[in-house]
Amino acid sequence: MTHISTNAARKTKLRRSAEYAFTLALLLASPLALAQGFASEINSMGENIRDGIYIFVGTMCGITVLWCIFEGAGGRKTWLDLLHIGLWVFAAGAAIVVTTWIFSQGGSISI
Repeated sequence: MTHISTNAARKTKLRRSAEYAFTLALLLASPLALAQGFASEINSMGENIRDGIYIFVGTMCGITVLWCIFEGAGGRKTWLDLLHIGLWVFAAGAAIVVTTWIFSQGGSISI
């Protein structure tokens, strides 16, 4: 027969209450932080991160296509392999564009 301590149940209830209180405090404090002028800093930080992702993915995709062209010219890859890799590079770029569009559409929603 197993015995479940009531102390464990009390701890999880206390932990859940603390999580709810912390979440409520963050939700109440966030408009105050935005009202103090932190919104522009948050937006610029988000744009810097987005630009860094653009640079990283663009560089990696460019290196990948250039490498495949060199391998195709050397006869180690066929042109269909290059087309296949080109489609993957296109899909990576399209994913970033779609994500940026969704982010910008979400940012334009006002309550």
